[in-house]
Amino acid sequence: MKFTSALVTGLLATSASAVFDKWAPWGKRDYHCLNVYQGVPENATLAPNWPVEIGFNRASGRCDAIYDQFPTSNYSVWLYNNPVRVNGFVQQDYRVKLVDGIPPDAGRVTISLPSDLPEVDDDTVWYIRLDTWLPTAPQTPSFFNAQGPFALNR
Repeated sequence: MKFTSALVTGLLATSASAVFDKWAPWGKRDYHCLNVYQGVPENATLAPNWPVEIGFNRASGRCDAIYDQFPTSNYSVWLYNNPVRVNGFVQQDYRVKLVDGIPPDAGRVTISLPSDLPEVDDDTVWYIRLDTWLPTAPQTPSFFNAQGPFALNR
């Protein structure tokens, strides 16, 4: 009986991280419209203070063409630990903004994971999210791209 409950608990923990769809909207009017062509590979292992270069663009054709006429705001890069979807929104164990104010035409940003991250339940389920929003578009939608999951080697 102990073996069965341990096995079921392990499978539930594994399936919970595998079920998270990083491409699905993380909130209201959130669209996976950004193209990241250089960044963090899935299932990589990163270390704090190690530079990671993210190359990105706003790929035309990835989202409805109606949005092509609206300029984006500055970009931001966020770090998430163990994001899960609850009632259509993403919740996480920990979240921190790594970089803010990236100009829309930058195309590249170098980030480093902070060395002072708190202890979390699972250091193997981290995501980096690049996002921006369209301040002049109706209902001001946000655009994003998520990279991960990856592990953190402390």
